[in-house]
Amino acid sequence: MEIIFIRHGQTEVNKENRIQGAAVDAELNEVGRAYAKKAAANFDPSVFDVVYSSPMKRAVETAQIFTKGTQKLTLDKRLMEFNFGDWDGQKMDEIAKKYPDILDSWGKINRDYVKYVPNGESYDELAQRCISFLNEVEQKYPDKKVLVVAHGRLIRMMVAHYIADDDLDKLDTMANCALAKVKVKDGAARTVYYNRLLA
Repeated sequence: MEIIFIRHGQTEVNKENRIQGAAVDAELNEVGRAYAKKAAANFDPSVFDVVYSSPMKRAVETAQIFTKGTQKLTLDKRLMEFNFGDWDGQKMDEIAKKYPDILDSWGKINRDYVKYVPNGESYDELAQRCISFLNEVEQKYPDKKVLVVAHGRLIRMMVAHYIADDDLDKLDTMANCALAKVKVKDGAARTVYYNRLLA
């Protein structure tokens, strides 16, 4: 199987540096929409046998732009972004000031954040739904090309499942509209590229 992940385009929530998880269903902003179209001009959707997308607005619109209306989108709730619970939608700098120990060296929220947010998703819970999705896709399409349009932290976990024992902290967040490509053969995975930009 060959699987390509695309992170959605920019939203106003991204621009404002707010936490954008599963509870924030933002649309692409004008910059995000324009850049997605520019990147999609260098992308050929016809090579894919199946296209999956998170059901969230920012992912669906990005998927529609990249597939140019030529592919059916299969929406899967397991592809929704990480759920930050009550922190979703809040400004990142305000959270960081109040809870400085939840940031890693790169300024990203770490796995310990859940001790402050009871309603937040854990890394293990995210890994479980990512693995569930990937196992199903591998079983259905072992020799096919699969496109998945989703979210930054979720894609980190998907790729980490293949190359970093489900430790998403080993991977940086991809840029908006960036691509990652993984090949899986007889249960062995190889990353072809990560965070590739087309424009």
